[in-house]
Formats: sequence, structure tokens, C-alpha cells
Amino acid sequence: MAHLLLWPKKQFFYPVGNTPATCFTQQLAPEDAADVLLLGCGDPRSIMFTVHVDIGVTDKRPLDFTCCDAEPAVLARNIILFTMVADSDPGNDAMLDNVWNIFYHFYLDKVSLNRLLDQCRKLVDMSITVESWSSSKYGGVFRFCTDASLLQIRNMWIKYLETETLSHSEKKALSSSFSAGMKDVLRTQKDVSTSYRSAGPLWLNLKSMGADHFDKFWTTGTTSKPASHINPTFAYSLSGRKFNVHYGTDPLLSFHLAVLLAPTKEPPRSPATRLEDLDKSIKIQFRTWCTSFRTRLLAKAPKIVIRYFVGEALAFCQALYHCKLLNNTKTGVYTTPWGGAKIDLCVEDYSPEAPKRAPLSFNTIDTSNLSDHLGLLNVLLATGPLLRETWSSMLHTHTLLRSEGHVSLQKGLSDKTCADIPMLSLLLGLVPCRHLSEITSVSSTHEILLSSAQSAQLHDSLSWKRLPKQEISSDEPFRCEALPLGEFFFAMYLKMFADENVMAAFRNTSIDLMQKSATIHYSRHNFVAFLDLAKSRVESDWSKAIDYLMSRIERDKTLLVGSNNYQDLCCSLHLREVAFYVPTVPQASSHVFQGWKDVPKVVCVVLMVPRQSLKCLEDMHPDEIMTPILQCEIKGTAFQNVFYSIRPIFGSVDIQVDSVSTEPKINLREDTEGWDGSSPLIVSFYAPAWIFTVSPSSIQVVLSFRPTPSSAMCLMPKLGMFLTVYSASAMDREHVFVTRHRPDNQDEIQSLPVVSRTLKLRNPSSPALESLTMNFDTSHTQAYSLTKRIDLKNLTDRNSLAAGATVVTKQISDLAFLVTFDKYQKVLEFPFLVDGSRMKTRIARKSFYVELEAPILADPLNRTKFSLDAFPIILDESFPKLSNIHYLHLDRLPTLDVASNYKLDWLSVHLGMAFSDSEKSAKAKSNQKERGTLVNLKESISAILMEFSIDRKGRPLAVGLSSLSEGGIHTLIFVSEVKLDLTSNTVVADACVLPLTESIMPLIAIGLGKITNLLQVVTLEDEVTAWKQLLPAFAERCRTWKHTVNCEYISKGIPVSVEYDESPLCGCGQGKNLGLFSQTSAWKDFAPFVTRIALAPLFSTSFLKGTPSASLETPNRDTIGEERCRHCGKPGTPKLLACGACKVAKYCSVPCQKADWKKHKASCTVTK
Repeated sequence: MAHLLLWPKKQFFYPVGNTPATCFTQQLAPEDAADVLLLGCGDPRSIMFTVHVDIGVTDKRPLDFTCCDAEPAVLARNIILFTMVADSDPGNDAMLDNVWNIFYHFYLDKVSLNRLLDQCRKLVDMSITVESWSSSKYGGVFRFCTDASLLQIRNMWIKYLETETLSHSEKKALSSSFSAGMKDVLRTQKDVSTSYRSAGPLWLNLKSMGADHFDKFWTTGTTSKPASHINPTFAYSLSGRKFNVHYGTDPLLSFHLAVLLAPTKEPPRSPATRLEDLDKSIKIQFRTWCTSFRTRLLAKAPKIVIRYFVGEALAFCQALYHCKLLNNTKTGVYTTPWGGAKIDLCVEDYSPEAPKRAPLSFNTIDTSNLSDHLGLLNVLLATGPLLRETWSSMLHTHTLLRSEGHVSLQKGLSDKTCADIPMLSLLLGLVPCRHLSEITSVSSTHEILLSSAQSAQLHDSLSWKRLPKQEISSDEPFRCEALPLGEFFFAMYLKMFADENVMAAFRNTSIDLMQKSATIHYSRHNFVAFLDLAKSRVESDWSKAIDYLMSRIERDKTLLVGSNNYQDLCCSLHLREVAFYVPTVPQASSHVFQGWKDVPKVVCVVLMVPRQSLKCLEDMHPDEIMTPILQCEIKGTAFQNVFYSIRPIFGSVDIQVDSVSTEPKINLREDTEGWDGSSPLIVSFYAPAWIFTVSPSSIQVVLSFRPTPSSAMCLMPKLGMFLTVYSASAMDREHVFVTRHRPDNQDEIQSLPVVSRTLKLRNPSSPALESLTMNFDTSHTQAYSLTKRIDLKNLTDRNSLAAGATVVTKQISDLAFLVTFDKYQKVLEFPFLVDGSRMKTRIARKSFYVELEAPILADPLNRTKFSLDAFPIILDESFPKLSNIHYLHLDRLPTLDVASNYKLDWLSVHLGMAFSDSEKSAKAKSNQKERGTLVNLKESISAILMEFSIDRKGRPLAVGLSSLSEGGIHTLIFVSEVKLDLTSNTVVADACVLPLTESIMPLIAIGLGKITNLLQVVTLEDEVTAWKQLLPAFAERCRTWKHTVNCEYISKGIPVSVEYDESPLCGCGQGKNLGLFSQTSAWKDFAPFVTRIALAPLFSTSFLKGTPSASLETPNRDTIGEERCRHCGKPGTPKLLACGACKVAKYCSVPCQKADWKKHKASCTVTK
């Protein structure tokens, strides 16, 4: 699973993160151990933040992080940071300030520099070998995945030390590099506002301070007073010894600026108004994270491991999967796109016999924004097999690049994956969480607003889960007709290689097209890797489907240069044993194969490129040549075949011919100096052998660049029209070699299909009782519906069906349907949302099966009714697991000081943005019932948060959720504080809940009499049910206690009940860890019976067509705070009721509300 080979000279150094820290465990239940894979891990801010805010029950959960980055300097810096924090003295802020300087400042004071060098000496001494490191005081926590990773990271520490011994001229050159690089950034980057993203819902409050901070940082190289000593950790990277820090770097971006801009009860308390305030505040966050991390490391049982791998992310995934399947630590996978080093995982950690084997599958995988650089489909193909088969497991992909010309993120996602999402999800076994629910507890509304102002970027965080599966049918086949499947593959093929549509390129010569052509990610090898995975997951006439696909490709006239890649496609199909279209070569049919005992269908072609042929390219400045794509070609007088799966290695070759056979054997000796040496470049690739039987004397083997508008403009003057780097005749025995295997990786071909074959899920001879069939629209490119079939095997059931038993189907959840007849009942579960209102049932009374067909609900907002289980919680190993509501640690979140005199206008805007455009339209309806359950539920939550924060100024608030039709208040909510949920860019109320039941009323009678200023919120019947569904999720998300063996969730389900006068909650959390609730004396009578909850706004998933528009709409609060009826002025009978629409205007009775509606309508929130 390799990306296209890029010219590697232009690469930035990203030493500091450019997005705020996140929590890697927020989707995991407190009982789950966290095995986290971080690809393109960058700096360690999120690891420290995760340790700081991670929720656990009675004890800390085990944390195991595997960190992969192609840049060894990034990991070298991270280990310096971690180990210095571990060695720091508790309470010594000055020492942590030195750590801050070392990690974030381009220039250091003498004290900080000396401490850095002392730490590097210590690390170098401990890391002579993996064994010496493992026995050191750091070796138990910080591990290395390969010996080579330790060596590369250690070399960085050595280079940092060598900075002190540079000659005067070398130091001067390095200093000039720093000053020139910083000045260049200041000259080219104006009004940089990327820090808005780190401010979340308070981004407008940042004003110009973010841009000013950027300018100050790049002017001084520090966040405090100026310093004069170059920080060596910024001086070295893969680009060598020079200043190569990315132009967007700013320490501010790594932290949660909402804390600095809002009034909080914890330091810094007052909102920042000066740059000095910003720097002071982010250092407070840094110290807090460091303190939590050090405390964890020094614990008696830290239960934390951080592993490091230096190399390319896709390769590392392939190596881990190879080890997982074959139990072999010598994977044969190349570490990086350039060079011959291969990934040999440490036996001590990765062998099957390892006492504490490192994880080879993960319940959290974060890929940073590698999708922008490697292609989203490549990332999914590489990481999917490593995602653990559990409900909570989640894969996070992030993008910063906006999809060209697409307002809809749903359409943009389809373009990035090159396929229809439902069909792709079935084939990958992964589904975007957005396609499972229209509700999320994570806000991206500030990103939507920011993207309208910054059109070049849109930070889209997309999470993927395993397809939902029923326990008893986890191996059920997914079926598809052969011809529609082949047509789907062909449509995907056209999208993956759309840049080869030359006519489209001629019609569109825009800058956007040039930029898009410069970010090509896919080769035929990647396409075949997808087909290989699909073959393992789909039950179809595979030969017929592939034959149809190949016939379409052969006849295609859309991709005019597509035929040049046909042999590369056939070769990849053959190597992975997906299909066989490479013809057999007769023995000795070509001079190239003279003396060979037999000729394989696919051979390895080796081209030695003299170093002189690269000189004109090496002399170009990286900013001039950028990163064009390299390709190899085999040309004849009447054909040109292009190949992209290239392995480039600097070195030399030895040719050996044994005494028995004249077939040559090539030994490759790599020059470890690489680009710094003088050895020729040896490129190798696989190709069909038959090509060399067609006039071999006229064949040329070529290394060239892929022609794109940008590469042609840059390279044609130097390389000619065809962008040829070097070309040699196939008969050139000094520069062209054809071998049976890749010279430095003889087992590569054999191991590839072994991994492929292991993917096969089922034995076709044992048919499953259940099956799933995908049905396409008329274009055969987009999935339209799913058919779920159950075959009856029991004789009694068959007889009942044959006798005409009435079959009844009932939808019991968003994904599941109950099928019943006579005594038979069966739950059929779909892998993602379908439209149950248009369900078709087919009954085969002679063939003994029942089929349910339903249209796919690709957009959850298209559902006609509110979700049957909008906030699903499943029991996995007897533990509840949340789905679309994330976990959080309430006691670690900063508390808003809403009693201060600072304005909270941003809160009104933020809560208003919780409503999508379509929901705002629904709110305009005067009839509350017509607005819909979700709109009413969101309004109720918003009203509670606004009442506590604005009207009550943070005074304890008791809320009564009432139902006029059912008889009054059914649930009490006690709000103690409102906090900032930093990773989710929203707010959350620290509250406790008490569902009112017949059995509880006598026990709380005295307490009810003590409640004053109760806010009643009217809820219709469907909203009552929604609250009953939601409250278990709000309780579960902040749980720090354990469920008991007698938990009602196990015996009765989740929720326990949705009935008006029954509790939806189990009793396990009653009276436990109630936060500030216990400090309100008027509530003490309720303490044994309440359960703590984290009540927060609900948002629409960001890809949906109804997401909030980019307008700063502030909910009108013309009536909030009134203590008398808005219409008649009376105090209430006995309490005031809130408006059922906006939830904040108050009335003494329903008649008063109706009488006031015409007047209130003009200012009611629902009309906004």
C-alpha cells in the first residue's frame, strides 16, 4: 500500500502542532484499556492532554500509544520533552518553564540551552542499544518499535550536542539560516488567523491577537523575552542542518484558547486582552498537562506505554498487519518511500512470545491530516485492518484541504474516497459516524463559520467505526450482482484517475485544476489493493465482475492516457492474485530471458540511473522543483507502458551467474549516504515479462516525471518534452537488469498474496443463515437499497411459513427490524441507516426465506420521523458503550465564571448554532408539535443553559421537565456549573438528574418543598421519550463509578424505561461523585437519589445539508430573567411555565401564552 513516489527534496519540518490538543480516549468507556495508534503523530500535546483529562473508574485505565512519524526530529523532540517532564521536580515551575522554552522557542537562554544539552547527553548514554535503553529508567514507558527507530532518534540527539562544536563559519551559516527563514515567513505571511480554530466558540473574541501573536513569535522566535542561542532541536530535520520550520508554526495553535478568552473560575480567570496574557495562559495549560503527565509516570503502577516508529505511515500499517497475520517481526516492508531499509519490528515487544506483546490492533487510530497528503482511500485501506473489531473502536481522519467546488461535505467525502459511501462502507467494513446518526455532541460550527472567511481551509474531523454487527451473524456474507459490482468498480476507477482525462484538463485550465493535479494520490496498485479487500468481503461471481471491469477499462475513451497504465494494472492484479490477465511467456522467447530455466509471468526490472543524470534536478532549489511524481516506463516503437510502484535506492549492483543457469542474480549494495553520497540511483519495479518478447532491441526502460501542468512548466526546460530523467535500452547490460525477484527483497512477491489470502472471511461451502445484498440505482454507481435475507432451517418454522403464517415486521431501532410469525421471531440488523417507512417484505413460502428491502438513508436528516434510538448505548461485555455522545471528565474541565461581569454574547451565538438551517425553519412554526422532537429537545437544553448562565448568573438552578398531557413534572435537573468542553468546542452543564417515580416521591417530599425559583420546561410526549433516551447517555458519559452486577441495564435494557412515570436510569450511580451538587444545602435531601450528568447542546453532523449557515445569529432573549408572567404580570400558579418554543419567555398559564403569542412571535427564538 504505497503512495506515488514523489521527488523528496521539498519537505517541511512540523515540530509543533497546528491544531489544539484533543483527547484520544473520549469515545472509550472508562473500563476499556486504550490502545492508540497515532500516524503522523506530530508533537505530544494530545498525549499529555489525554492523560490529563482521561476518565477512569476507581483507577486509571491502561494507556498504550504507538507513535509513527516520518520525521525523526519530531520524535526526538517529543522524547526530550517527556523525559524532562518526568525528571522535573514537583511544584518547580521554573524547571517546566525551561522545558517550555526548549520545546517551543527558536532561540534559548543559556540556562535552557544547558539543560537541553544535559538531557541529550543523558539520552545518548542510555540509548547505545535497544537493550541498554530498555534497562534504563525510561525504558519501561518509552519503547521503540524497531532498532532503526532508536538509531535515527539517537542520531538526532547526537546532532543537537554537536551544534556546540560547530566551527565559527558553520555556526554563522546556521544563524543566518534562522534569521533569513524567519524574515521570509514574516514577509510572505500576513494577517495569519489560523489561531481562530483553537479558540472554538470564542473565536470572535480573539480579534487580532492571534495574528499579532504570530507576528511577534516569528519576529523574536520566543513567546517571552528575546534569547540569543539557537535551539538545536529546530536546526535539524530530514532536510539537513538548516532552518526548515513550517511557515504556519505558532505555539498558540496547540492550546485551547477558549480558556483564555472566557471568564473562568480557574487561572487565568479573566479573559485575555493582551499578547502577554495569551502567553501566560497557554503556559499555565502546559504546566497543568505536564504535572498530570509526571504524576502518571511516577505512580506506583503508571499503566502507560509510549512506542515510537520512524518511517512512513502506510508502510508501518502494512508492517503491523503483516506481523499480526503471520506472527513474523521481519516484515519485508520498506520503511520509507526512498531507500532499502525494511521494517524489522523489535522481537522483545512484537514477537508472539513477548511477555507484554505490543498491540497489533487498536481501538483508537488517529491519522492527523495524512489524508491530505496520502489520499483518504489509501489511509482507509491501510488502517482499516488494524482497527479492532469492537463497538467503541474508532478511526479518525482529518482534512484541512477543502474539496474543490463543493459546498456539501457529503459530496466532498464521496469525491475524496472516489466512491459512493454506503457501498464503500460495506466493502471496507468501515462507516463514517455521520452516516449512523444526525446527532453529535461535538461542535464544528466554528469551523463552518471560519471556512466562509478562510476558503482555502476547512478542518473536517471525520470518524469511522466498524459496521454494526449482530453477535450471531458476524460472518454473514455481503452479496452483490456481478455486473453492477463491476460497474461500481469502473466508476471508482474513473474517479481515482480523473487527472488522466486529458480533454477535461484542456477544457479547464484554472488554477484550481493545476493545484488538484499537483496532489495526485492513487496508482493502479492502490486500486488493486482496494479490489483485493473487496474480493475478501463480497460474495459475487468475482470472475464475471472483474471481466466486466476490465472490458470497460479496455474500451474506455475517457482517460486518454489510461491505456498506458493497463500493464501496470494487470501486473498488480497478478501479484495480489486478484485476477490473472498477464499472459505466459514461452521459455527463451526473448534474448532478455536467454538461459532462464522458466520465465515467470511477472518480473522485476532494475534500472541504474547515473548520478550525473540527476544533477540538474539536485541543483534546483526545493521551492522550484517542489514534489513532482516519478514514474518508470517501458517504451517500444508502438507502445508506452507506465509503472508507478517504484523502489528507488542509491547504491551499486553486482551481477552473479551460477554455473548451472545463465539466469542472472543481482545483489544490491545500498549506499547509506543516500542523497549525500555519489552512488547511482537504482530503481526497480515489477512488469509483465511478455513485454520484453516484443522487439526487445527496440525497448527503452525510462525514469521520468509524470506530466502534469505544474511539473511540465517547471521541468520541461531541463528535461525535454517527455520529462525524461534517464533512458536506457533493454539490451543495455550495464544499466538495465531483468530479474525474477526484487534484488534486495526476494520474498516480497510471495508474502504479498499470503497477506491477501488471509483476508478471506468465509468458507463458501458453509452458507450463512443470513445474507445482505446491495442494490444499485440505474447508473450502477450509487447504492440505492439493501436487502436482508433470512433462510429458515428449522422444520417447524418452515411448515408455519408454508402454511401461510402471517409475517409481521416491526422496526425496533434505527438499524434493526423484528420479524415474527407464529412462534418464530428474529431480529434482522442492517449495517447502516435505512428508511423503514419504505420497507418491502418478500416471503418465499416454498423456498423458506424472508427478505426485507429498504432504501438506504445516506442522509440521516432525510428520515421522516425522529430516530427510534437517537442516542444508542449498547452493552458490550456487560458494560454500556456510547455511540454518538462522547465521554468527558467533568472535574478536569474549566468552569465558566458566569457570575462575573464579562459578556457572554458568544454563548448565545454558540447555542443558536446548534440548530441547522432546516431546524431553524422548523422552529418558525407556531405549533410546537410540528417543529419536531429534535428541535424541541435542543430548545429545552438551550433554555436550561441560558437560564443558568445569563439569568441566574450561575446560581444553583433546579429545572422541572414537565408534560401537561401526562400530569406535570416528570424529571428534575439540578445545574451546579457550566464548563468548557475544550476538545469538542462547546459547553457542558455539570448537573444531577432525578426522574420522578411513584416510589421516589415519598422519599423526597421534604426536599421538594425547599426548591425555589424552579424553571419549568414544557415537553411534549415525544420529547419526554427523547429525554428518557438521552439521560442515560448524559449520565454514562461522565461516569467515574462502576456498574454493579445487578445493574438494571443488564436485566431491562438501556434506557430502563421511557414511560412518563418511570426512570430511564439504572441505580448504580445514585449518590456517587455528585460534584458541587452536594454544596447546595437546599438540595441535600435529594443527594442519595440523584445521578450526575453532563448536559450539553446537541449538534448536527457537519456533512449534512442542513448544517448551520455562516451567519452569526444570536438567539433573542427578550424574556429571559422575567419573574412574572409575560402577558398578565402575575407570579404564576404556583410556578411560571416556560414558552414551549424558545423555552425562556414565561407565563402563568397556557391561556396567557396563547394570548401573548402574536406579540411574542416577533422576538421568539423559534422565528430566528
